[in-house]
Amino acid sequence: MRTKKTADLPDLQEQGNADHEIVADNIRAVQAIYSAALLEELKAFQVVDRLVELFQQGVLPIGRGRAGRNLFKYWKESASRMSERERKRLYARTFGLPGGEAEVVPNREFNDLWIRFLASVAHLGAREETTESTTLKSETVSPEDIKAAARELAVNLSLHGFGWAGFAATELQKQIDDITRLLSAPEIVTTYGARDMWQVIEQVAANELGGAKSSVRYRTMLTSGATIIAWLAKNSRRLNSVKSGSIISAKALTGSQRNRGEVRVTANPMDRDLITACQQWLAVVDSSQ
Repeated sequence: MRTKKTADLPDLQEQGNADHEIVADNIRAVQAIYSAALLEELKAFQVVDRLVELFQQGVLPIGRGRAGRNLFKYWKESASRMSERERKRLYARTFGLPGGEAEVVPNREFNDLWIRFLASVAHLGAREETTESTTLKSETVSPEDIKAAARELAVNLSLHGFGWAGFAATELQKQIDDITRLLSAPEIVTTYGARDMWQVIEQVAANELGGAKSSVRYRTMLTSGATIIAWLAKNSRRLNSVKSGSIISAKALTGSQRNRGEVRVTANPMDRDLITACQQWLAVVDSSQ
Protein backbone atom coordinates (compact mmCIF):
# COMPACT_ATOMS: atom_id res chain seq x y z
CA MET A 1 0.00 0.00 0.00
CA ARG A 2 1.58 3.25 -1.12
CA THR A 3 1.04 5.33 1.95
CA LYS A 4 2.65 6.05 5.25
CA LYS A 5 1.71 4.08 8.34
CA THR A 6 -1.45 4.94 10.21
CA ALA A 7 0.42 6.57 13.08
CA ASP A 8 1.68 9.22 10.67
CA LEU A 9 -1.77 10.37 9.53
CA PRO A 10 -2.24 13.28 11.98
CA ASP A 11 1.16 14.69 11.04
CA LEU A 12 0.34 14.40 7.35
CA GLN A 13 -2.87 16.32 7.86
CA GLU A 14 -1.07 19.07 9.80
CA GLN A 15 1.39 19.41 6.91
CA GLY A 16 -1.47 19.86 4.44
CA ASN A 17 -0.83 16.36 3.04
CA ALA A 18 1.56 17.94 0.55
CA ASP A 19 3.85 14.92 0.24
CA HIS A 20 1.20 12.20 0.21
CA GLU A 21 0.65 10.09 -2.88
CA ILE A 22 -2.91 9.67 -4.10
CA VAL A 23 -3.99 6.02 -4.18
CA ALA A 24 -6.91 5.30 -6.51
CA ASP A 25 -8.10 2.23 -4.59
CA ASN A 26 -8.36 4.29 -1.40
CA ILE A 27 -10.55 6.85 -3.15
CA ARG A 28 -12.75 4.13 -4.61
CA ALA A 29 -13.25 2.83 -1.08
CA VAL A 30 -14.38 6.28 0.02
CA GLN A 31 -16.95 6.29 -2.80
CA ALA A 32 -18.77 3.37 -1.17
CA ILE A 33 -18.66 5.06 2.24
CA TYR A 34 -20.04 8.27 0.72
CA SER A 35 -22.92 6.39 -0.90
CA ALA A 36 -23.70 4.69 2.40
CA ALA A 37 -23.70 8.03 4.24
CA LEU A 38 -26.30 9.46 1.85
CA LEU A 39 -28.45 6.33 2.13
CA GLU A 40 -28.15 6.70 5.91
CA GLU A 41 -29.60 10.21 5.65
CA LEU A 42 -32.57 8.75 3.77
CA LYS A 43 -32.98 6.07 6.48
CA ALA A 44 -32.52 3.34 3.86
CA PHE A 45 -30.75 1.03 6.32
CA GLN A 46 -33.49 1.54 8.89
CA VAL A 47 -36.16 1.01 6.24
CA VAL A 48 -34.80 -2.42 5.35
CA ASP A 49 -34.50 -3.35 9.02
CA ARG A 50 -38.13 -2.35 9.47
CA LEU A 51 -39.21 -4.39 6.45
CA VAL A 52 -37.46 -7.42 7.92
CA GLU A 53 -39.34 -6.89 11.21
CA LEU A 54 -42.67 -6.58 9.39
CA PHE A 55 -41.87 -9.71 7.39
CA GLN A 56 -41.12 -11.61 10.60
CA GLN A 57 -44.43 -10.44 12.05
CA GLY A 58 -46.31 -11.69 8.99
CA VAL A 59 -47.53 -8.17 8.13
CA LEU A 60 -45.94 -7.94 4.68
CA PRO A 61 -47.84 -9.84 1.96
CA ILE A 62 -44.62 -11.47 0.77
CA GLY A 63 -44.44 -15.22 0.13
CA ARG A 64 -41.56 -17.60 -0.54
CA GLY A 65 -40.46 -15.91 -3.74
CA ARG A 66 -37.30 -13.91 -4.39
CA ALA A 67 -38.26 -10.99 -2.17
CA GLY A 68 -39.05 -13.30 0.73
CA ARG A 69 -35.73 -15.12 0.30
CA ASN A 70 -33.86 -11.82 0.19
CA LEU A 71 -35.56 -10.58 3.35
CA PHE A 72 -34.77 -13.82 5.16
CA LYS A 73 -31.17 -13.77 3.94
CA TYR A 74 -30.76 -10.15 5.05
CA TRP A 75 -32.03 -11.06 8.52
CA LYS A 76 -29.78 -14.12 8.73
CA GLU A 77 -26.64 -12.11 7.90
CA SER A 78 -27.46 -9.22 10.26
CA ALA A 79 -24.92 -10.25 12.90
CA SER A 80 -22.03 -9.96 10.42
CA ARG A 81 -22.86 -6.43 9.25
CA MET A 82 -21.72 -3.08 10.66
CA SER A 83 -24.11 -1.56 13.18
CA GLU A 84 -25.58 1.92 12.76
CA ARG A 85 -23.24 3.16 15.48
CA GLU A 86 -20.20 1.75 13.65
CA ARG A 87 -21.34 3.22 10.34
CA LYS A 88 -21.75 6.68 11.83
CA ARG A 89 -18.30 6.51 13.36
CA LEU A 90 -16.96 5.72 9.91
CA TYR A 91 -18.84 8.64 8.32
CA ALA A 92 -17.43 11.01 10.92
CA ARG A 93 -13.90 9.74 10.44
CA THR A 94 -14.12 9.85 6.64
CA PHE A 95 -16.19 13.00 6.00
CA GLY A 96 -16.50 14.78 9.32
CA LEU A 97 -20.25 14.12 9.47
CA PRO A 98 -21.97 14.52 12.84
CA GLY A 99 -22.97 11.46 14.81
CA GLY A 100 -19.57 9.98 15.56
CA GLU A 101 -18.42 9.37 19.11
CA ALA A 102 -16.07 11.56 21.12
CA GLU A 103 -13.02 9.35 20.54
CA VAL A 104 -13.42 9.49 16.76
CA VAL A 105 -11.10 11.97 15.03
CA PRO A 106 -13.33 13.57 12.35
CA ASN A 107 -12.13 14.63 8.91
CA ARG A 108 -12.54 18.37 9.49
CA GLU A 109 -10.87 19.30 6.22
CA PHE A 110 -13.23 17.45 3.89
CA ASN A 111 -16.16 19.86 3.58
CA ASP A 112 -14.07 22.92 2.69
CA LEU A 113 -11.96 20.95 0.20
CA TRP A 114 -15.08 19.42 -1.35
CA ILE A 115 -16.90 22.74 -1.83
CA ARG A 116 -13.77 24.43 -3.15
CA PHE A 117 -13.25 21.79 -5.83
CA LEU A 118 -16.91 21.54 -6.85
CA ALA A 119 -17.32 25.31 -7.05
CA SER A 120 -14.19 25.70 -9.19
CA VAL A 121 -15.27 22.99 -11.65
CA ALA A 122 -18.86 24.25 -11.82
CA HIS A 123 -17.62 27.78 -12.36
CA LEU A 124 -15.42 26.58 -15.22
CA GLY A 125 -18.37 24.75 -16.74
CA ALA A 126 -20.55 27.83 -16.47
CA ARG A 127 -17.97 29.79 -18.49
CA GLU A 128 -18.85 33.30 -17.44
CA GLU A 129 -22.61 32.64 -17.44
CA THR A 130 -24.51 34.55 -14.76
CA THR A 131 -25.75 32.40 -11.90
CA GLU A 132 -27.76 33.14 -8.79
CA SER A 133 -26.07 30.31 -6.91
CA THR A 134 -24.22 31.93 -4.02
CA THR A 135 -21.82 29.01 -3.96
CA LEU A 136 -20.55 29.82 -7.45
CA LYS A 137 -19.99 33.55 -7.02
CA SER A 138 -16.21 33.62 -7.22
CA GLU A 139 -13.39 35.00 -9.27
CA THR A 140 -12.31 33.25 -12.45
CA VAL A 141 -10.35 30.12 -11.66
CA SER A 142 -7.32 28.96 -13.61
CA PRO A 143 -6.60 25.37 -14.74
CA GLU A 144 -3.82 25.28 -12.15
CA ASP A 145 -6.27 26.31 -9.41
CA ILE A 146 -8.64 23.51 -10.39
CA LYS A 147 -5.88 20.91 -10.46
CA ALA A 148 -4.62 22.07 -7.07
CA ALA A 149 -8.14 21.87 -5.61
CA ALA A 150 -8.62 18.41 -7.13
CA ARG A 151 -5.29 17.19 -5.77
CA GLU A 152 -5.90 18.46 -2.23
CA LEU A 153 -9.32 16.82 -2.14
CA ALA A 154 -7.98 13.58 -3.62
CA VAL A 155 -5.14 13.46 -1.10
CA ASN A 156 -7.60 13.96 1.74
CA LEU A 157 -9.87 11.18 0.49
CA SER A 158 -6.95 8.87 -0.19
CA LEU A 159 -5.77 9.26 3.39
CA HIS A 160 -9.20 8.52 4.79
CA GLY A 161 -9.80 5.52 2.54
CA PHE A 162 -6.65 3.83 3.82
CA GLY A 163 -6.42 0.74 6.01
CA TRP A 164 -9.50 -0.33 7.97
CA ALA A 165 -11.73 2.03 6.00
CA GLY A 166 -10.99 0.07 2.83
CA PHE A 167 -12.20 -3.19 4.34
CA ALA A 168 -15.24 -1.48 5.85
CA ALA A 169 -16.05 0.01 2.45
CA THR A 170 -16.10 -3.44 0.87
CA GLU A 171 -18.62 -4.63 3.45
CA LEU A 172 -20.72 -1.49 3.05
CA GLN A 173 -20.81 -1.86 -0.73
CA LYS A 174 -22.11 -5.41 -0.34
CA GLN A 175 -24.80 -4.16 2.03
CA ILE A 176 -25.74 -1.35 -0.39
CA ASP A 177 -26.09 -3.93 -3.17
CA ASP A 178 -28.28 -6.09 -0.93
CA ILE A 179 -30.45 -3.12 0.06
CA THR A 180 -30.84 -2.00 -3.55
CA ARG A 181 -31.81 -5.48 -4.71
CA LEU A 182 -34.26 -5.93 -1.85
CA LEU A 183 -35.97 -2.55 -2.12
CA SER A 184 -36.20 -2.82 -5.92
CA ALA A 185 -37.92 -6.21 -5.81
CA PRO A 186 -41.26 -6.02 -7.67
CA GLU A 187 -43.08 -7.59 -4.71
CA ILE A 188 -41.85 -4.88 -2.36
CA VAL A 189 -42.48 -2.03 -4.80
CA THR A 190 -45.99 -3.33 -5.52
CA THR A 191 -46.79 -3.80 -1.84
CA TYR A 192 -46.24 -0.08 -1.26
CA GLY A 193 -47.80 1.05 -4.54
CA ALA A 194 -44.48 2.68 -5.34
CA ARG A 195 -42.74 3.45 -8.61
CA ASP A 196 -39.26 2.46 -7.47
CA MET A 197 -37.08 1.80 -4.42
CA TRP A 198 -36.84 5.51 -3.62
CA GLN A 199 -40.58 5.80 -3.15
CA VAL A 200 -40.51 2.67 -0.98
CA ILE A 201 -37.89 4.33 1.23
CA GLU A 202 -39.95 7.52 1.50
CA GLN A 203 -43.17 5.68 2.37
CA VAL A 204 -41.69 3.36 4.98
CA ALA A 205 -39.66 6.18 6.55
CA ALA A 206 -42.74 8.42 6.70
CA ASN A 207 -45.13 5.77 8.03
CA GLU A 208 -42.87 3.65 10.22
CA LEU A 209 -39.79 5.71 11.16
CA GLY A 210 -41.08 9.13 12.12
CA GLY A 211 -40.56 11.03 8.89
CA ALA A 212 -38.93 10.97 5.47
CA LYS A 213 -36.48 13.20 3.62
CA SER A 214 -36.60 14.11 -0.06
CA SER A 215 -35.28 11.17 -2.02
CA VAL A 216 -34.82 13.41 -5.08
CA ARG A 217 -32.37 15.65 -3.22
CA TYR A 218 -30.34 12.88 -1.63
CA ARG A 219 -30.38 10.66 -4.70
CA THR A 220 -28.98 13.56 -6.73
CA MET A 221 -26.30 14.17 -4.10
CA LEU A 222 -25.51 10.45 -4.01
CA THR A 223 -25.15 10.00 -7.78
CA SER A 224 -23.32 13.26 -8.43
CA GLY A 225 -21.06 12.85 -5.40
CA ALA A 226 -20.17 9.27 -6.34
CA THR A 227 -19.38 10.49 -9.87
CA ILE A 228 -17.03 13.17 -8.56
CA ILE A 229 -15.20 10.72 -6.32
CA ALA A 230 -14.93 8.19 -9.15
CA TRP A 231 -13.42 10.89 -11.38
CA LEU A 232 -10.78 11.67 -8.75
CA ALA A 233 -9.88 7.98 -8.52
CA LYS A 234 -9.76 7.62 -12.30
CA ASN A 235 -7.45 10.62 -12.63
CA SER A 236 -5.20 9.83 -9.66
CA ARG A 237 -2.08 9.46 -11.81
CA ARG A 238 -2.60 12.84 -13.45
CA LEU A 239 -3.21 14.42 -10.05
CA ASN A 240 0.00 12.86 -8.72
CA SER A 241 1.95 14.38 -11.61
CA VAL A 242 3.76 17.68 -11.05
CA LYS A 243 3.11 18.75 -14.64
CA SER A 244 1.08 21.91 -14.99
CA GLY A 245 -1.86 22.40 -17.30
CA SER A 246 -5.58 21.77 -17.40
CA ILE A 247 -6.94 18.65 -15.77
CA ILE A 248 -10.22 18.97 -17.70
CA SER A 249 -10.29 18.45 -21.46
CA ALA A 250 -11.42 21.10 -23.93
CA LYS A 251 -14.01 18.66 -25.34
CA ALA A 252 -15.73 18.61 -21.96
CA LEU A 253 -16.05 22.39 -22.03
CA THR A 254 -17.50 22.50 -25.55
CA GLY A 255 -20.11 19.91 -24.65
CA SER A 256 -18.93 17.33 -27.21
CA GLN A 257 -18.66 14.76 -24.42
CA ARG A 258 -22.04 13.43 -23.38
CA ASN A 259 -23.43 12.03 -20.15
CA ARG A 260 -23.69 8.23 -20.47
CA GLY A 261 -26.18 7.30 -17.78
CA GLU A 262 -26.15 6.93 -14.00
CA VAL A 263 -24.32 3.59 -13.78
CA ARG A 264 -21.58 4.52 -16.22
CA VAL A 265 -20.85 7.93 -14.74
CA THR A 266 -20.41 6.58 -11.22
CA ALA A 267 -18.00 3.90 -12.45
CA ASN A 268 -16.02 5.50 -15.28
CA PRO A 269 -16.87 9.22 -15.55
CA MET A 270 -15.61 11.47 -18.31
CA ASP A 271 -14.66 15.12 -17.74
CA ARG A 272 -18.08 16.28 -18.95
CA ASP A 273 -19.69 13.98 -16.38
CA LEU A 274 -17.57 15.63 -13.68
CA ILE A 275 -18.73 19.13 -14.67
CA THR A 276 -22.38 18.06 -14.73
CA ALA A 277 -22.04 16.28 -11.38
CA CYS A 278 -20.48 19.32 -9.69
CA GLN A 279 -23.20 21.61 -11.03
CA GLN A 280 -25.99 19.24 -10.01
CA TRP A 281 -24.62 18.68 -6.49
CA LEU A 282 -24.27 22.40 -5.84
CA ALA A 283 -27.66 23.19 -7.38
CA VAL A 284 -29.58 20.72 -5.24
CA VAL A 285 -27.77 21.83 -2.06
CA ASP A 286 -28.32 25.51 -2.85
CA SER A 287 -32.03 24.94 -3.54
CA SER A 288 -32.53 23.43 -0.09
CA GLN A 289 -30.99 26.36 1.78
